[in-house]
Amino acid sequence: MSPERQSMLLTLHAVRLLGFGDTESVAERFGQDAQDVERFLINAGLRRWAMRSSFGGTGGWSLTVAGRTENERLLADELNRSGGRTAVTAAHADFAPLNADVVAACSQLQLQRLSDGQRPLDGIDEHTRQTFTLALAALRDLEIRLTAVLPRFSGYAKRLEQAMTHAAADPAWLAATDRDSFHRIWFELHEDLIATLGIRR
Repeated sequence: MSPERQSMLLTLHAVRLLGFGDTESVAERFGQDAQDVERFLINAGLRRWAMRSSFGGTGGWSLTVAGRTENERLLADELNRSGGRTAVTAAHADFAPLNADVVAACSQLQLQRLSDGQRPLDGIDEHTRQTFTLALAALRDLEIRLTAVLPRFSGYAKRLEQAMTHAAADPAWLAATDRDSFHRIWFELHEDLIATLGIRR
């Protein structure tokens, strides 16, 4: 894959994983140069792969349906060239049961917070804490396996560790949607896996 195609892949994929993001956030996701990313985003806009919009005083980029299709085409090409389909498929299979546990734990925490009138959580029970701890431990191994074939999967474990560190003082870091919480990072990893494999949730 040419450097230009790889840069476009990373740009489109960053927008997909973020859902909506400004140029700086898109560039930061995979450590790209912001000026280069701006050029690729403008190019993607001209091709109707991405669109720029703003609301609430915040502007950013999101993918169109055509953009998601192009992103998946580039990801499939990358995966085929890497020879890593078997490894990524196996990682996704091992991720699935972990995902069910994490999603259930996050849903429980979110419901608990809603029932408490949006007040901060005082703490979490040991079973829930263990769910996140074990998921993080397993994810470290999965990330090693994934980055062996696709280096762009690196960084998830470190971000999850940071969320867990913050959660020691504020449990909202496990399931909140307004920060780089365990839940948001985990959701992003799930999206990354299914997009890479070209499957649906």
